[in-house]
Amino acid sequence: MKRLFVGVVAFEVALLIIGLTWVRPIAQGNSAKDAGGPAGNAGGQTAFRTYGEGSGNVVEVVLDAVETEQDIAPGVTYHVWTFGGTTPAPVIRVSEGDTIRFTLNNESKLHLSHSIDFHAAQTPWDKNYVPVPPGQSLTFDWVARFPGVFMYHCGVPPVLHHIANGMYGAIIVEPKGGLPPAREYVLVSSEFYPSAKPIHGVYEGDIAAMEAADPTYVVFNGYANQYLDTPLEARPGEPIRLWVMNAGPTLDTAFHVIGALFDHVYPDGNPTNQLNGMQTWSVPPGGGAMFELSIPDAGVYPFVTHSFAYTGLGAVGTIRISADAPAAPTTYPTMASPFDGGLTPVKGTVSGSGPAVQPGGGSSTGSTGPDGSGGGDVTQLHASIAEGFTPSMLQIPEGGATVEIVNDEAIPHDFTIDELGIKVALGANATVDVKIDAPTGTYTFYCSIPGHREAGMEGTLVVGTH
Repeated sequence: MKRLFVGVVAFEVALLIIGLTWVRPIAQGNSAKDAGGPAGNAGGQTAFRTYGEGSGNVVEVVLDAVETEQDIAPGVTYHVWTFGGTTPAPVIRVSEGDTIRFTLNNESKLHLSHSIDFHAAQTPWDKNYVPVPPGQSLTFDWVARFPGVFMYHCGVPPVLHHIANGMYGAIIVEPKGGLPPAREYVLVSSEFYPSAKPIHGVYEGDIAAMEAADPTYVVFNGYANQYLDTPLEARPGEPIRLWVMNAGPTLDTAFHVIGALFDHVYPDGNPTNQLNGMQTWSVPPGGGAMFELSIPDAGVYPFVTHSFAYTGLGAVGTIRISADAPAAPTTYPTMASPFDGGLTPVKGTVSGSGPAVQPGGGSSTGSTGPDGSGGGDVTQLHASIAEGFTPSMLQIPEGGATVEIVNDEAIPHDFTIDELGIKVALGANATVDVKIDAPTGTYTFYCSIPGHREAGMEGTLVVGTH
């Protein structure tokens, strides 16, 4: 009886082994056949994304790798390494299917090689993400196949040093067909690691602090607490869309708006990744998310990283909800300033950028003449801490005029007229054309960055013959 039992068990084990040996390849063969190949989707299989050639629309983007100086907190000037002269680099906005014809010009004065790494791109690392020596350029094309908000950064080793010193930006790929209208802002979270003491008034990066992940500042859009005194604005009940990208280089951003909930959160900004009714969502270094919310009641609503060991280092701002907030822009530029959340066009795109409505109803374009001027009937205004706004009094005719504002310094400024609801960011060494159309009267313009107006950056605008 015992021998019979052992024989039966052995026979069943043999059948099991034979069955598994046959069933697995049969099942695999049927799956591949039913699916029509590895990328098929028949028979309940999930299809891989197919690679299209794109829409045929070409957006040409040019960025210069340059070192400059930029304020990152009150009284703290940092020697930043940049794409395009600012940290973060300009916000780039394209559409799904666009071909980006990208050129990197390395103008490093520190004799550093730099490269580019677009997280939105599918392109050979060993061909297009290679180091570009000082004084040389690299051009390549890539197709934006996935929608969302993505990081771009320098990838030359040690990558930690290049990112921590400022070589990063956000690129938004809008989905085919667009998104429902909303008031949009781009927020880039990042860390700064300045040395203990400045050299000739300028701080350099502290490599040991970078490697220990011990930042002095954790900020949104390159400056500590900048949206406390100059809040983002929206109206009660208005749809708000926040594109949040975390440049790191090391810490997560636990993004949260105090007093509000997110109607939807889309990891990496892809509209197919919808989460509903969220309180906080963590964005990893090198990642992004699209946050949609609507705030019903007027008031002030702080946004923070909910990792509170870092919130007090500068990672806090506010959204002011008010019925008198300026109208939301109707379009957004292809290449935009990071300091006002991606609203103001900046130079750097050869083609593809068009006019964009500014807060308060003014408009601005990124078009320039061959000599870099705004073209047409333009009044020029220079901005610097040392000289203030020059001239300190502007006069324009009733009916509107274009003012070409030139930032003469390697630190950011802005141009603000409260009575007209105008606030335009001025990146380091940047030039911005602002169309002002206002009733006859006298208005005050100034720089709203903390400490700049007190240093003398204000003036008077006279419209008409008033």
